[in-house]
Amino acid sequence: MPTSQARLLLVDDDAAAIQIMGRMLAQYPDQRFATTGEAALRLARESRPDLILLDAEMPGTGGLAVCKALKADPALARVPVIFVTAHDTPALQVAALQEGAADFVTKPLVASQITARVRAQLRNTRDIERLHQPPLATGAVTQPGPAARPARLLIVDDDTVSIHMLHHTLADIGSLYFAKTGAQAQQLARELLPDLILLDAHMPGLDGFDVCRSLKAEPAFRHVPIVFVTRFTDPRYETRALDLGAADFVAKPYSAAVLQARVRNLLELKRRTDEELHAVLEQGRQLGDARIADIVAAASDAIVTYDAWERIVLINAAACRLFGVEKQGVLGTPAQALLGAALAHEVPALPGVERTTLARADGSRFPIEMSVSRVGEGAQRLTTAMLSDISDRERFEAESRSRLQAEAANQAKSTMMACIAHEMGNPLNGVLGMAGLMAADLSHPLPPAQSQRLQHIVTSGHSLQQLMRDVIELGRSGSGALAVALQPLDVAACVEAALADVAPQAAQAGILLSSDGLAPSARAMADGGRLQQCLVNLLSNAIKYGRPGGWVRVRVAAGPEVEISVSDNGIGIHPAQQAHLFEPFNRLGRQTTSTAGVGLGLVITRQLVEAMHGRLQLQSTPHQGSCFTIVLPRAASPPARAGGAP
Repeated sequence: MPTSQARLLLVDDDAAAIQIMGRMLAQYPDQRFATTGEAALRLARESRPDLILLDAEMPGTGGLAVCKALKADPALARVPVIFVTAHDTPALQVAALQEGAADFVTKPLVASQITARVRAQLRNTRDIERLHQPPLATGAVTQPGPAARPARLLIVDDDTVSIHMLHHTLADIGSLYFAKTGAQAQQLARELLPDLILLDAHMPGLDGFDVCRSLKAEPAFRHVPIVFVTRFTDPRYETRALDLGAADFVAKPYSAAVLQARVRNLLELKRRTDEELHAVLEQGRQLGDARIADIVAAASDAIVTYDAWERIVLINAAACRLFGVEKQGVLGTPAQALLGAALAHEVPALPGVERTTLARADGSRFPIEMSVSRVGEGAQRLTTAMLSDISDRERFEAESRSRLQAEAANQAKSTMMACIAHEMGNPLNGVLGMAGLMAADLSHPLPPAQSQRLQHIVTSGHSLQQLMRDVIELGRSGSGALAVALQPLDVAACVEAALADVAPQAAQAGILLSSDGLAPSARAMADGGRLQQCLVNLLSNAIKYGRPGGWVRVRVAAGPEVEISVSDNGIGIHPAQQAHLFEPFNRLGRQTTSTAGVGLGLVITRQLVEAMHGRLQLQSTPHQGSCFTIVLPRAASPPARAGGAP
């Protein structure tokens, strides 16, 4: 609250005196007036003023009785009371101060003097109210609670006689310290942090006003009362001192009893202020500790703190889960049991993060990243370890490395196979070309036996050529270069083209080919050439592994998707073999038979189907036959002509 908005209660049995005080304090327009002690008490309880100016002698209830009643009321005990009276005797001043008066001013009043005294008391009240604000907002220095020790008084005066007089007057009140210059006073005050400072106004070098100004600018001295004790009685000096933050201004020569009473009052006010400050800061600390405890408890990283004797004093829920322990079971136990070799004994706090392994309560070990910090020294030292379980991360990294290594090896193998197949193509084309010329040379016809051997060479050459095409396709799929051109196509036309391609093979093997459901409405999004290649692979396998006199059937079903099934009544595939069906070069134990093949056709077929956003399904029963089904997305646009043979 701004001091100009302070509420004053002026109490005097002389109405003229009230008018004079009211005019002098016109900067405080919120004023109440009372001419008797009873009226003063009633108004104080009704309006709770911020400051009371009280005459000492009034008919009925006098000023001392009013002050005593005010200080006995818990709601009014902290309201400062300034006695304003014409009866200036040491006994009256001491009595007023002992009843709890904050100040004592004698009439006739000087406007600057009374306003400075009022400002000083209101400033002190405002400073006490600020104690209840958060420390960061007030700028208060956090100090420990008041210790049970004698009060420390710093006496500053360049006159040795004045120092001796003050020592004699105040020796029974507390421990006395002395300085003879302003510079000495500043240094000693900062070292000592006294409870009260008695300060002369005029000294060589830094005078009392300079010392007061500099100390009051420091948070540590905000609540330390400074009392000017000087022979200069000019009200201007008093006003200046009080406006700089002084708590009182006492003129020499002074009454020893009055000075003692004033000092005791100020020390009592300082003691109460320190208690309030300590209580506020302790409450803030407890709230801060509770918030920190909540943060530590909710932290995702494990936190373990141990003391100078390496006993665990704090462990959060994450650490309990990490080690598989109960909080109450480990508090106070050696940290070595949890942290093992990672326990940092006399080593400085770890910079950054260190990786190590620890053990859980069940004996299982796990990797962690740990950072260590320390606060305090000696017996007050606390060491905190923050631990993060990196088991999942390291397992993921290991799996990623293994997968990348496997993919790199597979890519290298596929690339090598494709290069070999490509390089073998040139001499093979030469062999097949020369064989063709020999077979077509009518001027030099071969004998029947030689012609038959030449046909074996051609047949084997074509088989090797197909193998190289398969290897090249496999290499492309492994490198992600398996290209397909998707477009709406007539599935029936593609099936018919594939059946025509394998018809000679089926006739030679004695296998009956048939088709079902080849309606023109069955349209799929696919690559015509690739789809025909897939169907030829499936049909060729069904014929190769079919029974003499058996059958192979192609069926097309159009629904939300297009399904093309190739079924047979051949030897079938055992469930144990189906798990390895799509492994390159794995012929499922038939590599020793006379049936041609290297185990790449189904691998390439599935990769081509998946490249066309489809899937390849299998149903098979040993000794009864198999059914391979290609499932493709259905096309909504008009069909395109099927592509040619692969």
